[in-house]
Amino acid sequence: MGRHTTTARATAGLAAAGLLLAGCAEQGEPPIDRDDRAVSDSEAAPRSPEPAQRHALADCAKTPASGRVVRTGYGLNYSSGAVHVAVAPYSGEGAVCVEFAKTGPADPQVPPDTLLFTFAGPDGEGAQVEFDSVALTGGVLPPLGNGYVPKVGPLDHPITARVGAAVGGTYYVADQCSLLLTTVTANGAGGRFDCPAAAVQAANPFAPSDDVDYDADDTVAPPPTATLSGWFELSR
Repeated sequence: MGRHTTTARATAGLAAAGLLLAGCAEQGEPPIDRDDRAVSDSEAAPRSPEPAQRHALADCAKTPASGRVVRTGYGLNYSSGAVHVAVAPYSGEGAVCVEFAKTGPADPQVPPDTLLFTFAGPDGEGAQVEFDSVALTGGVLPPLGNGYVPKVGPLDHPITARVGAAVGGTYYVADQCSLLLTTVTANGAGGRFDCPAAAVQAANPFAPSDDVDYDADDTVAPPPTATLSGWFELSR
């Protein structure tokens, strides 16, 4: 007797729910789709890159303000900032200065030992600055005979960096750039880079394409055709 009563109540409940949904449908409010509920608020869609800003070439010739350069290599999480990069073809024509906003992960560490800062705009444009972590930290100095481990000195000289810039449908890359870090702290970072020899590369990380032959022989580097220069500033 109890089982039949429970079944009857359940059937009545389902019938009432069906009438309620039907009533919502008649009022133009369809039930929420299951897929819509599957995306939580914390999984918001990624933001579109901010528009790239074209500037006068003089704006890319600046150097960010100097400050402390902390050489630990930790806690460098920067979520905002921008880079100004100038692309100047050897031909002397078509030089541009472009500003891109900071994108990508706040933590620049790329295993095993690289720091990478990325900046991007729409339409496959962007720039990135990469250098070895040890260039910032100075490596591990051997202990002295009395057991004292000396500390690295101040980083007051340029280090070697790799810079890439995608502008106007062409991606330029240079792997022997001079980078002077003007400040590196937990609150922000800045630096100026100069690359006398940048070559065009078919594979653009800001606009991946299936038409690019990634298996092509890359042992012979393409000849440089432009210079890259500019500066960046980052903050938490």
